[in-house]
Amino acid sequence: MRFRKKLFFEIAYLLWMGLLPFISSLALGYLAVSNPSFFLNLSFSQQVFFWIATVFVMGLALCPTTFLALFVGYIWGFQGIWPLIVAYSLASMLGFGMAKLWKGQAMIRWIKRTKQGAQFLSNVQAQSFSWVFLARLSPIFPFAITNAMMSFLGVSFLDFCLAGMIGMLPRTALAVWTGTQAKSWEYLLHHPESFSWQDGASLILLVFSGLGMYFLAKRQVKA
Repeated sequence: MRFRKKLFFEIAYLLWMGLLPFISSLALGYLAVSNPSFFLNLSFSQQVFFWIATVFVMGLALCPTTFLALFVGYIWGFQGIWPLIVAYSLASMLGFGMAKLWKGQAMIRWIKRTKQGAQFLSNVQAQSFSWVFLARLSPIFPFAITNAMMSFLGVSFLDFCLAGMIGMLPRTALAVWTGTQAKSWEYLLHHPESFSWQDGASLILLVFSGLGMYFLAKRQVKA
């Protein structure tokens, strides 16, 4: 019973990391559309506070990172990509550290209940850099859930930080670029063809990461 209860809370934690960002993004989107000049006129100290806040917003799964990258591109263009990368990296560490507090022992035990699950766990731990890189590269893996799962699965912290930073760059740059092209959200809503290039690029990233994970899973890990 204790195992089931712990497993329930660990799964609930992952769901919270996945669902809450979509709710909070509505508020940020409303602020960006209704009053973009507010963000453009921030003083230096206010901008520092804003970027510090984004670390916790992303790390605590309060807003999707892709949406935040769109927001940064929409407001500041590519000038905002460098502080975004720094904030993104710090938020990754925060999310990873928070998940360490949960430990994920029940989930690890649940994964290990089968031989295939135990092999998968060993595979991820042995090839943690590649797994983290491909997970960050894929458009379908939520940022916060990836933080928690990689922590639960016991990947190296150094591999998590380095591979995560490299893997997120294409997705982040793509989202920021899309935001720079949006003169208004109304334009995007009435001209969905403007997403065609991004959709194609996202599909390429998805296919590449999917194939990479498939071959990683097939690779035999030496004991």
